[in-house]
Amino acid sequence: MIQNLVKNTASSFLEPTTFETYQYGQSILQYQGGAIDLKPVDIAIFSWGNAEQYQDIRTALYQLSTNFNSKKIVDLGVVDQNLVPLVELIDLLLQQNVFPIIISADNRAIEAQLKAYERKDELLNLALFDSTVPYALESPPLLINRLLKYHPQLLFHLNCIGAQSYLTNKQAVDFLEDKYFEVHRLGKIQSRLEEIEPMVRNADLTAFSLASIRAADAPAQVYKNPNGLLAVEACKIMRYITMSDQISSLCIHSFDSTASDQAQTANMIAQLIWFAVEGFFARTQELPVDKKELRAYVVDNKTLGVPIAFYKSSKSDRWWFEIPKTLHPKHQLLACSYRDYQIACDGDLPDRILNAINRLT
Repeated sequence: MIQNLVKNTASSFLEPTTFETYQYGQSILQYQGGAIDLKPVDIAIFSWGNAEQYQDIRTALYQLSTNFNSKKIVDLGVVDQNLVPLVELIDLLLQQNVFPIIISADNRAIEAQLKAYERKDELLNLALFDSTVPYALESPPLLINRLLKYHPQLLFHLNCIGAQSYLTNKQAVDFLEDKYFEVHRLGKIQSRLEEIEPMVRNADLTAFSLASIRAADAPAQVYKNPNGLLAVEACKIMRYITMSDQISSLCIHSFDSTASDQAQTANMIAQLIWFAVEGFFARTQELPVDKKELRAYVVDNKTLGVPIAFYKSSKSDRWWFEIPKTLHPKHQLLACSYRDYQIACDGDLPDRILNAINRLT
């Protein structure tokens, strides 16, 4: 099946013996065609599109220090530049409980990423990292327009993270927030980077645009924007993303494959992948959340008129809050932060909790 979806050539193979024993090049499994047993594989990395640009990325990745057990990651190579093979490959990997890391020059791969979940027939939470909010009030439609039009039955919650106010249409932000979707500005998240962890902990799939990163650190990002996340911030965020037990696929996208400084961006993408792998293998296996393993803190809230229960994990120090049964027939534990708990203790209702209640009630 995979051999019908992936286009590899002998020239793309990187000889493992040319790398040191501690480097990715000697531990990653390079797919060279034919049948493949995915049972021992945890992560599959592949590109959708140009083979030459992916060769630069994989060369940079293979030179990094190994942070996983041998043969736990497979490099599948390049998928045919068509949405159908991409959807089929992601769907196949999800069925095999393999975590896909998709590398794409543009954001169209996100549509295939979401469509691959149709078979699961579940409501999904999507986290988008970008310097703008890709929603248009008028034509032509942008990414979020297309997702809402073609997959309205799938998308339950949308979290747009890293938007820069001077690049964003306020009316588009208002439209999304009216649907209780969330938009988090760059300045807000940079001042409290740790708050991103609960933002992405309930995400089922995440897409990270290179445009989130300032151009000095990723020169081939599509917008050539002087502002954005620092490289070290982006890598820390990538670890937050994949540490979540709930997320099951990741897309890194939006870079100019023809840019003259692509080598630096290829190294940036390789290091993002490295931290994604680091986070994946640092998971604490706390899903589904077992309240017996958590310490409860109950806070009275005048706004809701009912108490809110917060829970802290002794295993990971992460926090959750519980939707009161009077507001929702089924108790639901949703990710939050210690800061949310502190705000609730002061008598206020954190935006994260208010939005979650409005979505569910």
